[in-house]
Amino acid sequence: MTTEITYAEVRFKNEAQSLDTPSQTPAAPKEKTSPPQSNSGYLKLLLAALLILLLLTILFLITFIGKSWSCCPKNWKPFGSNCYFFSSDARNWTDSKKRCSGMQAHLLVVDSKEEQDFINKNVNKKIAYYLGLSDLKNGHWEWVNETPYNQSATFWHPGEPSNGNEHCVMLNFRNQKWGWNDIPCHDPQYSICEMLKIYL
Repeated sequence: MTTEITYAEVRFKNEAQSLDTPSQTPAAPKEKTSPPQSNSGYLKLLLAALLILLLLTILFLITFIGKSWSCCPKNWKPFGSNCYFFSSDARNWTDSKKRCSGMQAHLLVVDSKEEQDFINKNVNKKIAYYLGLSDLKNGHWEWVNETPYNQSATFWHPGEPSNGNEHCVMLNFRNQKWGWNDIPCHDPQYSICEMLKIYL
């Protein structure tokens, strides 16, 4: 009797897990992580940026307000960086000067043709007005605020100044134009006061 031997090829997969647990994919190796960093560096940078922005805003507001929010007192007229008050009564030159000083101002000091033109447009042709110009101290023309007298920037009427005994200056209208004229300081005249604009 012959015996038959049958060979069967059986292959087994090598699985590390047992059959009763669900199959899982092998976990990827964990990366090394550094401990969470503090946000203090970021916060410092943010605070510095905010502080710079705040300072720039304040500087902008100061500049903007300084230029845009200037004003003159009631009944004063603005021109350039100054305010002008045209009196409504006549006084001598010394009293006119005191009145301007009492208002934290001074008698008009003319610095330019533009300023003189502005004044000419705002005065009454029938009235004369004291300016802040005299030669009372030393015989030389001087402005009340000590601005140097500039002969080339004057607006005298032709032939003026005309009298060595007339030590104060007024603005008046004659021969169809405005101009300066020297007169005695005790004569009562209207006056023009000048002050810097008020900046808020």
